Amino acid sequence: MKSFVLFVLVLAITPVISYEQQVITEKPSRGSEEISEYYNPEDVKLAMTIIAVAVIAIFLYLGRDIMLRRKSDYEKKEFESKKNRDYEKYHSDWTGYDEDFFGEKKSKESQEFRKMMQDSALPNYYATLELTIDATSEEIKSKFRQLAKEHHPDKSKDEKSSEKFAEITKAYEVLSNEETRKDYDKYFKASFG
Repeated sequence: MKSFVLFVLVLAITPVISYEQQVITEKPSRGSEEISEYYNPEDVKLAMTIIAVAVIAIFLYLGRDIMLRRKSDYEKKEFESKKNRDYEKYHSDWTGYDEDFFGEKKSKESQEFRKMMQDSALPNYYATLELTIDATSEEIKSKFRQLAKEHHPDKSKDEKSSEKFAEITKAYEVLSNEETRKDYDKYFKASFG
């Protein structure tokens, strides 16, 4: 392939060199005055065409791996940066189609709830917010505000107030979102009955 590129370049340069040695005595009727003084416009068109073919051949030579779908040396090697493709994997347009064939993917929270249930460490977020399982979203919101005022670390002098406030906040985050609440309720009912 390298010899082909060299051959094309030689072909592109050869007409220009040979025409420099010729002297044109009559002026052509078409073309720019500067070019027509030294070269025949037909010869310039031919040389430009050959140069264009040479440039196209070089691009084809350089892009042959992409066109033929061959892996480069970089793609064949296993680098750490290539292994961590979380952003592309989770933000791809193609991931939504998997649900049609394999069912819904389990959310990260759902997986955490399952792991906590297996370890018998699933917290009772309803008890944390002092609510029952059939509480409405308005009741959850108002109870969270009430408990947040009581246990806020800036307002309470108790040393454990920051831990209690974190528990209340986590419980509110889970129970205020409909999807995470559904996931939590599945594991809550299995754990606490």
